[in-house]
Amino acid sequence: MACSMALPMSPDCGHRYERTAAGKPGERYAGRATATWTVEWTAPALGDAGTLTETRETPFTVRVVEVQVLN
Repeated sequence: MACSMALPMSPDCGHRYERTAAGKPGERYAGRATATWTVEWTAPALGDAGTLTETRETPFTVRVVEVQVLN
């Protein structure tokens, strides 16, 4: 899975499966996607600032039926 077809593979945005999901529960791999955003904000007129961090997690399953090996 890659984030975008236009961008190169990213180790923190994709995964390469080495084996099919055959024999796994439901013939699928289970995983969890996690995204964390950190926002630093300032309000100069109020003399205030801070940091807000938000984390979202979503479970998923994926069926891998073919794996190709290149030398």
